[in-house]
Amino acid sequence: MIVLEGICTILGLVQGVLVAINKRSNWIFYIIQMFGLLIFSFLNHLYGDVANNAFYLVIGIIGFMRWGKEEKSQITICKWRERVIYIGVLTIATFLVFSFLKNTDDPLPLIDSFTTVSSFVATYYMVMKKIDTWIIWFINDILYVIEYFMLPNQAVMLGVLNIVWTGLAVYSFINWRRLMKKGVSIS
Repeated sequence: MIVLEGICTILGLVQGVLVAINKRSNWIFYIIQMFGLLIFSFLNHLYGDVANNAFYLVIGIIGFMRWGKEEKSQITICKWRERVIYIGVLTIATFLVFSFLKNTDDPLPLIDSFTTVSSFVATYYMVMKKIDTWIIWFINDILYVIEYFMLPNQAVMLGVLNIVWTGLAVYSFINWRRLMKKGVSIS
C-alpha cells in the first residue's frame, strides 16, 4: 500500500505543477494517478473517493481533449449566479452522499462526502478553465489533509501531497488570474 501511495503522490505532484503552469500534459499524469487512487481508495474503504476516481478517469480524457481546442483555452471567472448554484450543489450533494456513506464502513463519512462532491465540482471547473476551481480546490485540499491523517492507517504521503496541493491551489489562483487578465490561453 505504501508503494501505491508513493507513486500516486509523485504523479500528483507532477500533475499539480503542470496544471498550475497551465500545461495540457497535466491530464496525462492526472489519468494515471486516478488509476492508482482508485485502488488505494477501495482498499481503505473510502467509497466516495472510489466513485470520484472512477469518474476522474473519464474527466481526465475529456480535460485532455478540451484543453487541446484553441477556442476553449481562455481562462474565465464564474458569474455570481453560477457561484450560488455550485455552492448549493456542494451543500445538497454533500448531505445526500453523507446519508449513503454513513451506513457503510467508511471511517470518515462526512469529510469523505464533502471531498467527493467538491472534487467533482472543482474538476468540472478545472476542465472548463474557470478560475473559481482554485478556491474550491483550496478548501478541498485542506479537508483531504485532515481526512488522510485521520484514517486508521494514516496516508501520510497523500496527506503531505494535499498540503502541497493547497499551496499550489493558491499559486494557481494567482497565476491563472494574471493570465486571465492578459488574455493568455492555456498551452
